[in-house]
Amino acid sequence: MDKKIIFLGLNELNFEYIEYYIDKGFLPNIGKIINKHGYQETASESQYKLLEPWIQWVTIHTGKTFKEHNIFRLGDIVNNKDVKQFFELIEDRGYSVGAVSPFNADNRLKDPSFFVPDPWTKTEASGEKYLKAAAKAVSQAVNDNASEKISLNSIISLLIGFIRTVPISKYSQYLKLASQIKSKVGIKAILLDKLLGDFFIKSWSQKKPDFSLLFLNTGAHFQHHYMFNSLAYKGKLKNPEWYCPESQDPLLLILKEYDMIIERLLKKGTRIIICTGLHQKPHSKNTYYWRLNAHKNFLEEEMKIKGIKAVTPRMSRDFLITFESKEQALEAQNALEEYKAKKDNQRIFEVDNRGFDLFVELIYADDIQNSFEIVGTKTISDFKKHVSFVAIKNGEHDGIGYYLDTQFVKNKSKERIPLKNVFEKVMNTFP
Repeated sequence: MDKKIIFLGLNELNFEYIEYYIDKGFLPNIGKIINKHGYQETASESQYKLLEPWIQWVTIHTGKTFKEHNIFRLGDIVNNKDVKQFFELIEDRGYSVGAVSPFNADNRLKDPSFFVPDPWTKTEASGEKYLKAAAKAVSQAVNDNASEKISLNSIISLLIGFIRTVPISKYSQYLKLASQIKSKVGIKAILLDKLLGDFFIKSWSQKKPDFSLLFLNTGAHFQHHYMFNSLAYKGKLKNPEWYCPESQDPLLLILKEYDMIIERLLKKGTRIIICTGLHQKPHSKNTYYWRLNAHKNFLEEEMKIKGIKAVTPRMSRDFLITFESKEQALEAQNALEEYKAKKDNQRIFEVDNRGFDLFVELIYADDIQNSFEIVGTKTISDFKKHVSFVAIKNGEHDGIGYYLDTQFVKNKSKERIPLKNVFEKVMNTFP
């Protein structure tokens, strides 16, 4: 093997937007590698319901299409040990492996250099004690983000992780961002990806694994919810001023952070692969996202659902309910699917029954005001107090993604490669 590989997952980013910013004089490091190495488009599934990042990143990790790996929900990978990922396959060939926040990935490594799971997948963290504590804190902070709750233990763990990983020379960057939390949209999410980048770079510098992966999601989040504010967006829709002021461009802010991370990664002298999995196109209307505040309490106390063993929040609107029996799960499914908004008769929940588990999405997409009433097996007269506003949808998934590899010279092929082929490109490096 000529070089170690650092695989950078920049989830769902639009390269046409990136190139727009480059042309305007931003993103010098991303611009440099695109000009030198080019990129290829990738193609994934044809069905829109399969264009979810937690499906497509499993395709990247395994070299299998959805039909072959059958992983449909975030977190499902942990219950499908027969679906092999390149992490453990590379380790089995005698190479060292590390990862920070790999999306919908299960930690099956025998001797990982480091492994920090994504905030939504229940798998073991590996590495130094502070890194494991920080991983748990990140999960708590991300999953409670809508209600802006973060525990004291999580704050302490993140501070320790910050002190152990962030160079003193970078403190001023964090302080500058932190000072803008109240005045600019999305700063907390930017700080999270910045910290994950520092976790990765510190861990990589200590262990120097043969293959390592860093996955960053804030850019995808900003495209989903603030695309209409991007300088690169040329559509007619606008976000409300209270939601994201017209003068602000959160996407540009996070891309600048990614540019600085890439600058530091380039100095490592490794082969770098950048992959997006998907990209996004502008949404055609305003769609609201809502999230339950206290999932288990609401389901048991307000909806009177019986037999719940556990409730696990997922991304934004989604959550997983585990029951003591299949019969109780089916009864709960029937109850959840009955609920509709009194004002417009629109459904509140969508449910996927997995036997003992229900994967639930809060799908109501309009504004929810005080005294908002939902009607089902019970009548809940003030639903507003049980939910938090998450965001307004700006971008939606598109099956075309992008692949950039510093091993190659100026490759901007018009031929799209199947997304699953990224797996083979990685594995071929580790004979």
